[in-house]
Amino acid sequence: MSNKNYGFFLLLCSIGLIISSASGTGYHIPTVAEGLLNDTGCYIGAYLGGNQGANNAMCVNYYRKSNNAPYETQILDHPLEYGEKKTGNSNEELKETDTGIETFRTAIDVLKPGGGKKQLLFSRYYNLYYYPDNDYGKIPYTESPAPYIWAEKDLKQNGIPVLVLYPWALQTNGLLDLTAQNGYHAPMTGVAIITEIAQKCDALSKKYAGSNGKPATILLCFGLEFNTQKIVNPTGIDAGDNENKKAWRQMFRSAYTIVRAHANPSVQMVWAGNIAQTKNDRIFYWPGTDDNGNQMAEDFVDWVGMTWYPWKNGPTTLDDLAGFYNYYARDRNHPMIFMETSADGNGISADELSLKNNQVTYLYNKNTLQKYPNIKGIIWFNVIKGEDNTNQQLVTKNFLIPDGNWNNQGESTSIPGFVYSTSNQNVMMSSLYPNAVMDPYFIGFSGPSLSADFNLMIHEDSMRITCTDTSTGQGINSWKWDVNGDTKPDYYTQNITHRYQSPGKYPITLIVSNGIQTHSTTKMVTIPSGYLERDCYIFIGSIPSKAEIWVDDREKIGVTTSNMMTRYLVPGGARTITLRKDGYAPWTGTYSLKWPQVRYFGQIKLKSEPKSFSESGVHDGGVANEALMTGISREQKAQGIIPGIDSKPDSGNDGLVIIPDSLPVSIPSL
Repeated sequence: MSNKNYGFFLLLCSIGLIISSASGTGYHIPTVAEGLLNDTGCYIGAYLGGNQGANNAMCVNYYRKSNNAPYETQILDHPLEYGEKKTGNSNEELKETDTGIETFRTAIDVLKPGGGKKQLLFSRYYNLYYYPDNDYGKIPYTESPAPYIWAEKDLKQNGIPVLVLYPWALQTNGLLDLTAQNGYHAPMTGVAIITEIAQKCDALSKKYAGSNGKPATILLCFGLEFNTQKIVNPTGIDAGDNENKKAWRQMFRSAYTIVRAHANPSVQMVWAGNIAQTKNDRIFYWPGTDDNGNQMAEDFVDWVGMTWYPWKNGPTTLDDLAGFYNYYARDRNHPMIFMETSADGNGISADELSLKNNQVTYLYNKNTLQKYPNIKGIIWFNVIKGEDNTNQQLVTKNFLIPDGNWNNQGESTSIPGFVYSTSNQNVMMSSLYPNAVMDPYFIGFSGPSLSADFNLMIHEDSMRITCTDTSTGQGINSWKWDVNGDTKPDYYTQNITHRYQSPGKYPITLIVSNGIQTHSTTKMVTIPSGYLERDCYIFIGSIPSKAEIWVDDREKIGVTTSNMMTRYLVPGGARTITLRKDGYAPWTGTYSLKWPQVRYFGQIKLKSEPKSFSESGVHDGGVANEALMTGISREQKAQGIIPGIDSKPDSGNDGLVIIPDSLPVSIPSL
C-alpha cells in the first residue's frame, strides 16, 4: 500500500496450530531464457506479516507488545514460542525463525486438500538502513536475524522467498545513493549490502535446488512502491523527470548490476511500484530510461509488477491496467507480478468483504489470466493493519483473505490471538480462495512443474542432428519441435532426427505439455560448412508445392517448391523418398547414391486421390523420372553423370565425377 509506515511490525495471530518445520527443497521458476513466458500458469502465495513485534487495538492483539504504534498482524507457526533474536548462531536463528507458512498452508488444506502446496511465493520486508538488523516489529532493543536467514527457512519449507528491500534511507545530499552508508552500528554501504545479499542468496539458491536440480528461485524486490516515496517523487506527480527520479533509476541499475554479477540467474530482481495503468505512469521510474528520457539498450529488470488493491470506483479489472502490462511485460518480454493484492474498503467491513470477494473471484481465475499470460505471480497481502482512511483518520483495515476476521483475546499480552472465518470459527477463511487456487492454472508442489530439456548430438558425417528428450515432470504427453526458429512446429514425436540444408546457426525449441502445464527450452546448434561435402543431392519439385520431403519415413529434409531444379541435401546410400501433403496421396520414390552422385526426380504431380505411386513411369503429366536418364549409358547412369554438366575425375573419389555447386539453370533436352 502507498500509505505504509514500516516502523513496526506487530505480532500476528496464528490459527492456533503447532506445526513442526519441514525440511525440503526450494522451487525453480524457469527464467525467461528458459521459457517462462511460453509456460502456462501462475505462481501464488501471500505476505503473512512482519518478522516480530506486537499489535494493539487497531490490529489483532497485544501479545508481547513492544510498541504502541498500530501496525499489522502476523501469522505464526509457533505463536507460544514467539520471538526471533540474533544470536550469532545461524543454525539456532534458523530454527527460531517463524515464517507462518505451515499454518497458512494447513488452513487452506483444511478447506481444500492440495491447495496449501499451491502457495509458493512468500514475502517479507526489510529496511536496509538497519541491515543486517531490521526495524520492522522489533522486540525492544533486540537485534533480529538477517533477511537471508528468513529466506533459508522459507526455502526449507518449499517456498519461494520474496525479499522486499527498502533503500530509502541510503541518501547523499537529498538523493538516493547506493554508495551511502546505512545506520547499523557497524555501517555498510548500499553497494556492500546488495553484494552480500546477492552472494548469500546465490549460495542458498544452489543449496536448496529445486526437484529438477536447478537453483531455487529467490526474488529480490528492490524499492517496492517507489513512486510513493518523497525521496523518489517529491512532487507527487508521475509525469516529468527530475533529479530524484534519475537518482532512483541509477540506484536500481546499480543494484541490478551487482546482483547479476554475484548471483546465478535464478536470483531475480523485481521492479514494482503501486498501481499503474499506462506506460507513461512509470516511464520516468523505469531503470531502462536514461537521463535524457530515452530507452537504453538494457532494461535492468527481470520481473515487472505493481501492488493492486481495488477500491470503490477504482480500477477493478486487468483491462484497466493493460497499458502498463502491454509495454513493460508483454512488449519487453518480462514476467509480471502483483507484489501485493487484496482490496481497500477504507475500513468499512461490508465494503472490504465485497471488494475482496470480487478480487478473488476475478483475479484468481484462469479465464481472466489467460488474456494476460505474462502475469506469473500474485501475492495476497494477508494481514490486518492500522492505516489512515481517505479522511486521514486511523482505522483498522482488514486485508485478510475473505472472510477472515480476528480475535485479539481481549487485548491480551500473553495469549496469542487468532484469525477465523466469520462463517465458521474453526477455520481461517471461507472456501472461496481455496476453491479458486485449485485450478491447475496455479502452479504448486501438488502439481509438479514441467521442465523441458533435451540432449543434442551433431552427426560428424552430415548436417544431421539427433535430439533426445530428457524433460522432467509428470504426465508429459505432447512434444513439439521447432528446428529453424520460425515458431512453427516441425516434429511432434518425443525424439527427432533432422537434416539441415545449409550450414549456419539454428535455434532448436522443444515444447512439452501434460495437458495442464507447458514448458519450453531452446538451444542453439551450429552446423559447420565442412559437413556440406559429405552428403549427396537430389533435385525435386512438385505440383502443388510445399509438400514435406521425408527420407525413409523418419527424417524430414524440407518442403518442395514447384521448381524441379531445387536441390536438397540427403544421406547417401539406398533410400526411400516420400512426398506428403495434406489432401493428396503420398508419392514414393527411391535412390541409391554415393558422393558425388546426384539424382533428378523431376516435377512430381501429386494426386488428390488416396493412391500411392511408385517411382517408375510418367506421373500424370509430370516429368518422367527415367526420361531424365535417357541417352545415358548404364555405366554413366551408375556414376551419376548428367549431360550438360562439366565434370572431371577426382582421384580422391575413386574415379567418380564431381558435381559442382553451380548447376545449370535448366537441364538439356534429352
